[in-house]
Amino acid sequence: MKGLTLVNPVDPKQLDQETLRIYEICDGCRRCFNLCPSFNTLLDRIDACEGDVAKLTPADHHRVVDECYYCKLCFNHCPYTPPHQYQLDFPHLMILWKKRLAKERGVGWRDRLLIKTDLIGTFASVTAPLTNRLLETGWVRRLIEAVGGIHRDRRVLHFSGDTFPRWFGRRPKPARTAAPVRKVALFSSCLVNYQATDVGRATVQVLEKNGVEVVLPEQRCCGMPGFDIGDTETIQQALRANVASLHPWVAQGYDIVVPTASCSLMLKREYPELSDDERTRRVAERTFDVCEYLMLMKKDGLLAADFTQKPGRVAYQIPCHLRDQNIGFKSKELMECAGARVELIEKCSGHDGAWSAKTEFFALSMKIAGKAVRAIEQQPADLVASDCPLAGLQLDQAGAAAHAGGRATLHPIQVVRDAYGLPSETARSEG
Repeated sequence: MKGLTLVNPVDPKQLDQETLRIYEICDGCRRCFNLCPSFNTLLDRIDACEGDVAKLTPADHHRVVDECYYCKLCFNHCPYTPPHQYQLDFPHLMILWKKRLAKERGVGWRDRLLIKTDLIGTFASVTAPLTNRLLETGWVRRLIEAVGGIHRDRRVLHFSGDTFPRWFGRRPKPARTAAPVRKVALFSSCLVNYQATDVGRATVQVLEKNGVEVVLPEQRCCGMPGFDIGDTETIQQALRANVASLHPWVAQGYDIVVPTASCSLMLKREYPELSDDERTRRVAERTFDVCEYLMLMKKDGLLAADFTQKPGRVAYQIPCHLRDQNIGFKSKELMECAGARVELIEKCSGHDGAWSAKTEFFALSMKIAGKAVRAIEQQPADLVASDCPLAGLQLDQAGAAAHAGGRATLHPIQVVRDAYGLPSETARSEG
């Protein structure tokens, strides 16, 4: 981006100039045609304007921005990203626009509430039995849709009364007869803390099975939801809090392991762009996706190979935010180490947290998910897996799980945990 950063106030004139520059390049390239709703809208509107990007209306710009859910697929797809001389970063352009529009149009209470994931998770977990029951009650969902703009058909992961930090604090500690082979500070994520708790348990079980010491530092939401409304100030607050908590562990020789792709992307890639200081860079350098980390252990001859159960055939959907990390297909490789036959599905689920829950975008999100579902349906799979629990929820809702014997989509770390024959606890989501 030329002269524009996420941390400074947005200059509308400079942003307009940069937007037209980038749109001109996108129009000439068109590599991202049909990649996501934003590009479909952008290229269709440019065609309607006979190729003159200067004729795009404010409504055209706003629609392109509103349809962007920050999957970041276009960044890796684009041949003109830095260090190319064009310095094209379409995802950051969209965040700058979201930041600008938040100021010009304002941000409603719904959108402000939806990014407060720790607040929602804390309250909903305390009231888990009631909350889960209400979220599955038709008249309640219709009321929430009418009042809050949350689509009545948007499935929600159950909240757990037995949160992951609570489980971690009371679990039996492994007996050690030797020094740990590795030391890990787990950044579990708000999604795992309050909803996908078994993903956190499986992560700890597999790491400890492989002789890794695991600690759970103080942490808060990574800040990714703030991108939905261009709230970079809230993201920076999360950054400062998490770096302050994680850096002392890194200084003691711990690696940071994350089981959710969006959060590992934030710590690895987004934090250093928002705060160019040594502590933030050090945290980013020592952050790993959980399957990436285990495959590094395998490379060093440290991964236990005593798998007792065969996972069978797995249709594996790789989340967009994991693809953006450019680490290869580590989850696929790890499941194959466990004896699975894995078919890779490189299709977006279209969930993106709060974006797909909003009434105005739900149908579009399900349409996007259809591509992944059709790809999964073509595979004779025993299991469906995805590193993102929300992507898994989307695939389940769109019907993919029915083609895996009716089983819900699993995280690859759960597949590996089961392959080791480690016990799978039933999440106490009802209180």
